[in-house]
Amino acid sequence: MLMAKEVLIGPPNIQDLMELGVVTATEKLRLELYEKINHLDIGVQVLGGLITVLDVKVSGYATPCHPMPPHATPASSLPAAIIPNCAAIRNIHFTLDRSGMAQLERPLLSDWPDIIWQVRSNTKHVNLDTVIQQNIKQWKIGETLLLSGHLLTGRDAAHKRIADLFAKGGLLPEGLDSTNRFIYYVGPVDPVKDEVVGPSGPTTSTSMDKFT
Repeated sequence: MLMAKEVLIGPPNIQDLMELGVVTATEKLRLELYEKINHLDIGVQVLGGLITVLDVKVSGYATPCHPMPPHATPASSLPAAIIPNCAAIRNIHFTLDRSGMAQLERPLLSDWPDIIWQVRSNTKHVNLDTVIQQNIKQWKIGETLLLSGHLLTGRDAAHKRIADLFAKGGLLPEGLDSTNRFIYYVGPVDPVKDEVVGPSGPTTSTSMDKFT
């Protein structure tokens, strides 16, 4: 488990491996797992998509296992440890030298590999600014939707406030129109410093059902 944790915090470099080519059996296994996992169509937050993992790390340790010479005491098992990590992991290296506040350079977008969209036969492009209910009725289970346009977001507190407005016969605030709009159920983390909200991710729709 300690080895797995150590290799986990290393910088993502699977793209370098793909460019340079595999040499060792361990590198071959890394690339094989990376490609097969990303073909499972699990995607971020189990929502589907082209990328499920950003990198796969593999590390091994030579330990005595069967078969062994008669005079030796062999290990009766071959332990393996698997540690997943959030795709939002950040890596940065710096040196503390007591010279003052650290000035960390922003990474350049050009440092990252280009994303190549591989649109499949069961994929639909959906513009959220123009979609209507008649379009939605044509969607089928199992299709992948590539979304563009504007998407409303709201957490449980926002949905409760809207539901309370409707219960009192009120209207949505000026400038907010939910007609032919989609609402993304979002669960934000506590804000830091001057942030309006902290990091936000999808939350379960069941917690919103009473407001829907």
